[in-house]
Amino acid sequence: ELSLVEIDGPFEVEGLAVEPVPIMHGPQPILGFRIGRFAYLTDCNHVPEGSMARLEGLDVLVLDALRHRPHPTHFSLAEAIEVAGRIGARQTFFTHICHDLPHAATNASLPAGVQLAYDGLRIDI
Repeated sequence: ELSLVEIDGPFEVEGLAVEPVPIMHGPQPILGFRIGRFAYLTDCNHVPEGSMARLEGLDVLVLDALRHRPHPTHFSLAEAIEVAGRIGARQTFFTHICHDLPHAATNASLPAGVQLAYDGLRIDI
């Protein structure tokens, strides 16, 4: 059973404060989420300047990085690396990745503090 709830500002889940962060999926505005010093921004290809201030001081960032080739609604690997560098989280995990990014080889090419997410990854928030 689904209950649709409009997100129109910060809210709580299980006692955790969740801050919506406006991001873009191509021309479509969508939301990422910040919980404390953790942010989850996936299925996106742009973080508006107004949202960057909401992402300061992160310990962990989860960010979309689909593949090497450009895509109209997802960050490419190079774009994700650039955005991750601007946000400056202590640790960044790329997700929403496709089979075009071999795990070990891609991880070896990423900057310090950035790696591909993987099945079973757990992050304490």
